[in-house]
Amino acid sequence: MATPPKVSAAERDAAVTRIDRRHARIDDPRRSELGTDPRDVLEFVLNRGLVGVPRWVTAADHADALLLWTWLWWEDCRTERRLLRQGLAAGLSLATVGAPLGITTRQGTQDRLDRLNGLLRHDRPDEQLTRTARRELRARDGRQIWIDAHRAEVRTVLLALLIQAHRVLGSGESSNADAYSADSGPDGRTHEPHPAREWLDEVDADYADDTLTPATFAAAGLAAAELRTSNPVLELDPHHRVHGALRALDALRSRMAAAVLPP
Repeated sequence: MATPPKVSAAERDAAVTRIDRRHARIDDPRRSELGTDPRDVLEFVLNRGLVGVPRWVTAADHADALLLWTWLWWEDCRTERRLLRQGLAAGLSLATVGAPLGITTRQGTQDRLDRLNGLLRHDRPDEQLTRTARRELRARDGRQIWIDAHRAEVRTVLLALLIQAHRVLGSGESSNADAYSADSGPDGRTHEPHPAREWLDEVDADYADDTLTPATFAAAGLAAAELRTSNPVLELDPHHRVHGALRALDALRSRMAAAVLPP
């Protein structure tokens, strides 16, 4: 089973905001049940039902809920590691702390803890996403080494994302700087800037400068989440190239997350 891509706190909060914004837009009478905790929001999406909710809202909610589930998966890994560490520090044996997890040997528990340590070794839930911070945080951790070793593939996937975002959100033959500036409505007029623009601009700048870091992937993840749940993308055929670009990014982020695991 593949390791899910890491989801930053910014991605988590953006997903919660998008779900709340959609239900405010349709004046959902059950919006007060939503809450702000990721687990509560996930439960809301799973139990809300279809009555009074447009299909596009349900689809977008589930896309964001999967992102929240991914964040919770990583959070549960952090919690499990902390429980194991603190249990051992309190005097429990490896066999005792492993038993509730279905682990039957001391070595199995140690292997489990080693795996969690490897998985979370470079964990930075509150990683800075600004370009200045990226340059300052170019530490040679496992993720950066992986990006550098797969630079050509990374650039190909990011370029495909930028091109498809341009085609879906842009208009005409606009310049690179203006490609993601607005979301055009069915009347052809330009409305407020698309929420993916900020993150696409960050990815575009890093791509142009060839300064790709783990934070570039975090920005790409934020852009992908905004794209995946936006009307222009939801209305497209499932086989449209933008969906392929989003899937390719998810797969690449998963591979990078798995790269820090010990052999």
